[in-house]
Amino acid sequence: MALDHALAVCSQQGQGVLRLYSWMEATVSFGRNEPARGLYDRANAADQGIEFVRRPTGGRAVLHSNEVTYAIVVPVRALGGPRASYVEINRGLAEGLSSIGAAVTVTDHGETLSPDAGACFGVPAPGEIIAGEKKLVGSAQLRVGDALLQHGSIIIDGDQSLLNQLTGKLHDMVRPATLRSVLGVVHQDQVTLGVIDGLKHVLGGSWEEGEYLSGERTEAGRLERQRYSQAGWTWRR
Repeated sequence: MALDHALAVCSQQGQGVLRLYSWMEATVSFGRNEPARGLYDRANAADQGIEFVRRPTGGRAVLHSNEVTYAIVVPVRALGGPRASYVEINRGLAEGLSSIGAAVTVTDHGETLSPDAGACFGVPAPGEIIAGEKKLVGSAQLRVGDALLQHGSIIIDGDQSLLNQLTGKLHDMVRPATLRSVLGVVHQDQVTLGVIDGLKHVLGGSWEEGEYLSGERTEAGRLERQRYSQAGWTWRR
């Protein structure tokens, strides 16, 4: 979360950046303004090796495990503003996933729910990527000065049922679509390459692979120390 945020803070005029990564341990992330304090069994989570973090962006709880996570930073007006950017980025993701054989669509229906409405993958919102009628990719945005950060989870396998165990809401299981259920055997590298190609085609521009800049790492370290490693931030609500 700190590095995603830092990429937006350190963004350079007229440039964007795409980061793709996975998680070493299962982690629950909360949306920036989502109520969480007192709602989760933290002792149970610790016993299962599950960590918690709060995102810089909005939205609702996500269990990160067997997935590809993307973060993309673009100038806020480059794609027509936040809403238009959301649509274009998701269109690029959908094209990339389609290129590896996944039957996905960008839905034009669904519900936009409040931060306290439960797990992110419970109900698709307009503009999100679905397979069948189930959400496959969950995304959220943050504006940082003249930059826009959008990041989200592309589910490869598993479900979000551990969230229900940790909150005691066993009657309301969330089972999103997964690439494994759609494609069978699928590897992270395959998903990563498809996503890159889809975003390149839809967003255009010139692309090159690069390393993190020293300023980005420095800013990420500052944000990690002051915010993302702090229980006061994670459990602020």
